[in-house]
Amino acid sequence: MKGRKLANLVGPQIRKLRYGRGWSQSKFAIELQLKGLDVGRDVVARIECQMHCIKDRDIPYFARALGVNVSDLFSGFNNIATNNSALPNSHVSKVVMKSSQPLSAKLVNNR
Repeated sequence: MKGRKLANLVGPQIRKLRYGRGWSQSKFAIELQLKGLDVGRDVVARIECQMHCIKDRDIPYFARALGVNVSDLFSGFNNIATNNSALPNSHVSKVVMKSSQPLSAKLVNNR
């Protein structure tokens, strides 16, 4: 959708990984719940469509439920903090990380 602000960057990759496992959105929501993140199928759908924000502290739950590393959720986003051409909508001029989560800061800054 043109002009729509994206609420997260990892939604399409989450969808791809979920689909690759043959899981429905409901099955994935159950897997997330078993890992400790209380979300329903509707939230999974909104995340995958990039309409729902994912808190930094919740990203590891998605990685654990999918059996991947956190960095795998950001596949295709090389040097995201400095190379905006890696973003799916290259009209985005700046990515600002407002996070107190050290893991996210390290991931984005490649440290």
